[in-house]
This record gives sequence, structure tokens and C-alpha cells, in this order.
Amino acid sequence: MRAFVRILTTLLGLLFLAAGLLLVIEAVRAAVSTGADPLLVGRATMRDELAGVSWRDTLVRTGAAVTAVLGLLLIFVAARAGRGDIRLHDPAPEVVVVTRPRSLARLVGHRVREQDGVASASVVARRKAVRVNAVSQFTEVGDLEPRLRETARAATEELPLVTPPKVSVAVKPAKQR
Repeated sequence: MRAFVRILTTLLGLLFLAAGLLLVIEAVRAAVSTGADPLLVGRATMRDELAGVSWRDTLVRTGAAVTAVLGLLLIFVAARAGRGDIRLHDPAPEVVVVTRPRSLARLVGHRVREQDGVASASVVARRKAVRVNAVSQFTEVGDLEPRLRETARAATEELPLVTPPKVSVAVKPAKQR
């Protein structure tokens, strides 16, 4: 998603840059020499074409609706494209400290996998939640789930996180052979 947003914003930025430069060139050219022909579109031709268009035309309303939908889509994509950094307490007023969700997931994952009875574990971390999915070495889970929950919670509490995430743990027993 992040690559899509980067490409989209780059293309839109270049498009707006080109349109803005063309507008500036046309405006300067019109101000400097009144008798010069325009670069792309003649002002008289454009004025004549736009004089016949009404705000009530279907084409104008459709264009406005499409522009509004595209604008809302861009706002949605921009809102979802945040990096998702996890804030830590700042050591000084001028310093901002963040960590990536992947780093938090690795830390919690290492601590969880070190526990006795864990065959494997996967961890997904987000700003507000850490989700641990573990597989037991044994067919009986026993007290593994509360131990892993406490281990994961302790790992997140050791970090100076601004808002500690909610920790959830799910443990599956090993498959019977």
C-alpha cells in the first residue's frame, strides 16, 4: 500500500507541477505581450467554448461528482498510508523517539519463544495492540496461555511506550501424531 501511495502522490505532484508551471508561463506571457499567441489554448477560443456550458449540464455535474469521489479516495488513501510508528517517551523536548511495529513484534516474539513449552509463535504488533499466536510443544496447553500473556505484557511494559498496547495471546496445542 505504501508503494502505491508513493507512486500515486509522485505522479499527482508532477501533474500539478506541470499544470502550475504552464499556468505561470501563460500568465506571464499574457501580461508581457498582449498580442502574442498562447502556447496551448487560445483565450478567445476557450472563452467561446466555456460560454456555451451551463452549470446544470450533465457533463459538468458528472465531472464534479467524479472529482469529489477521487478527492475522497485520495483522502482515504492518505489517511491509511501512515507509517504506523509507535511513539516512545521523549528523552528531551527536541527529541522524538519512535519504533516500528516490526521491531516491537520481534522483541515480543523472542521473549515468547524463549518460554518453555512453545514450539513456535508469530507476533503482529500495531500501535494499539500486540497479537501473539503460539503453538505448544505438547498436546496439553495447561498454563501456557497466561504465562505467554504475562511475558508479552512484561516485554511491552519494559519499553517506555507512550500508550502501552493491548496484548492478546492465542495458544494452539501441538497436533497429535
